[in-house]
Amino acid sequence: MDQYNYINIRKENLKISSQKVGIQNTFKMYQDNDLKHTAPNVRLWLLYNCPNVIKSPPYSPDLNPIENVCNELEKRTRKHDIFSKEQLKAVLTEEWNKIEHSYTKKPV
Repeated sequence: MDQYNYINIRKENLKISSQKVGIQNTFKMYQDNDLKHTAPNVRLWLLYNCPNVIKSPPYSPDLNPIENVCNELEKRTRKHDIFSKEQLKAVLTEEWNKIEHSYTKKPV
């Protein structure tokens, strides 16, 4: 994966995915400081196409803490029988709200 592949993936998927989930203009995107994320052409593309990018401080750790919480959310969500996007969104919201603050704080 390089910066050009990264931009192509974002071009093809970001807008469509956010529309499918129903969060077109409300989502915030978080990236770590990987070189492909911080390349000038990627930052410029994001500026015009995804204005809600959360800035990472220099030398910040990678996304592992977030990935740990996402894995927990996925594990909890898989316990449900889900048959629609609306049901998935409701289950994700319900399970997210059930995750204790102490759990989300611990990996960070």
